[in-house]
Amino acid sequence: MRKESRRYLGLWGIVALLVVLSACERPFVEISTPSIKFVSPDLSTVLVEERVQFSISASSFRTVKEVRLNGVPMTFDPGSNRWDVTFELARGLNTLVAVAIDVDDVMGVDTAYAVFMPFRFVQNAPRMAEPRGGHTATLVPGGSLIIMGGTDDLNGPAHSDAFRLLSGGSRFELLDNTLNVARTGHTATRLPDGRVLILGGSRSNDIAGIVDLVETVELFDPATMQFHVVPFEGQPIRRTLHTAVLRNVSSSLIIDLYGGRGDIRYGDEPRVGTRRDMRSFEFVGDSLVALNTLATAPFLDAAIFGHTETPIIATSPGVLNAYLILGSFFDNLGADEVSFRIDYTAPPDIFLTDAPSMITPRTRHAAGTLGNGFLVIFGGRLASPLSALERGEIYNAQADRFFLLPNTSPAIKRFGHTATNLSAQRILLVGGFATDGNSLAFSEFFDAGIAN
Repeated sequence: MRKESRRYLGLWGIVALLVVLSACERPFVEISTPSIKFVSPDLSTVLVEERVQFSISASSFRTVKEVRLNGVPMTFDPGSNRWDVTFELARGLNTLVAVAIDVDDVMGVDTAYAVFMPFRFVQNAPRMAEPRGGHTATLVPGGSLIIMGGTDDLNGPAHSDAFRLLSGGSRFELLDNTLNVARTGHTATRLPDGRVLILGGSRSNDIAGIVDLVETVELFDPATMQFHVVPFEGQPIRRTLHTAVLRNVSSSLIIDLYGGRGDIRYGDEPRVGTRRDMRSFEFVGDSLVALNTLATAPFLDAAIFGHTETPIIATSPGVLNAYLILGSFFDNLGADEVSFRIDYTAPPDIFLTDAPSMITPRTRHAAGTLGNGFLVIFGGRLASPLSALERGEIYNAQADRFFLLPNTSPAIKRFGHTATNLSAQRILLVGGFATDGNSLAFSEFFDAGIAN
């Protein structure tokens, strides 16, 4: 036993010696790289100053001898143990590449994004003639903005009134003609010829049953300022707080409706619920024809209502585009967030891809498209009207993330409002509901094209 043990230990000793000798044949290399952290400014927030001092913390078990930001050497401050440099940012998205090098020339790299976008909210915008929330706002040829429907408050009935703001005008005027059916939570889609197709909605915000959903399809003609009922074929539209996308496919005008509160059964036993189907319709010969039913329609990622579906690139009506769908569903367990992209640009296929969630979950917000792949999110609320939000967010497609607008921005707390692009850098916010549930007549401009 003793002899065998000595032979056993001797064999392992030889193995250990061979390992040591083989290791001595090559230099020892520590693969750990310096870690980098962007300390200031807060890169999760939109920056409004062009000239910014950046501070970076770089650490390693070896001494860090050099840090560069976008190739520019940074200065080490022993008091704060940080590296500093001052940059002038370009308007829009800035890519920041930080490189830290230790005394053994081992390098660590980190990439971050900063958004420089000076902006302002201008609150002397044209005021609504009547307070409204849950309405639609549509630009028509000539630059006029048409407001349709909505309610006075969350508990009130829908209205059929329509208003017009002339291009460059200072006040909304009540149109002589009205919707054929009062509605709120509907969609109003501008067609390539300038007319506006009005779909869905409800007779009040509080839907007691299927009877409260509006099935009548209407068309608004800005040339005559008239509303017309549109003939409809197929399973009816029974939804509100949904979104609509217009696609011009081989000269056919297709309208896709997604989500909303509505009929989730149809048939002999209809039932109101939250929808996740996407039904498609064709507008042809001044009639609307259903191309599928609830049973045959594709079902998307989530059941959602009060969401936004915003084009990533601003285009003319019907031009194929990609859209960012954003919203939140609130229940007793908290917020279920919905966030994905839907891409129509390679027909006949439709592609769905994941997208990041908003920094603050919200519903019944408004959204607009800025230039260079930026979208901006305004207002909304959490689970109750009392939680109406004022702080907005900006999404950038290249960075694929959201940035908060500074909390010093004077936007009004509201939800159920509209956001309309008047130009690539200017958006008009109209109406909505305040925290007490009453609708607002206030409008304000979001202007991201101001000089610094």
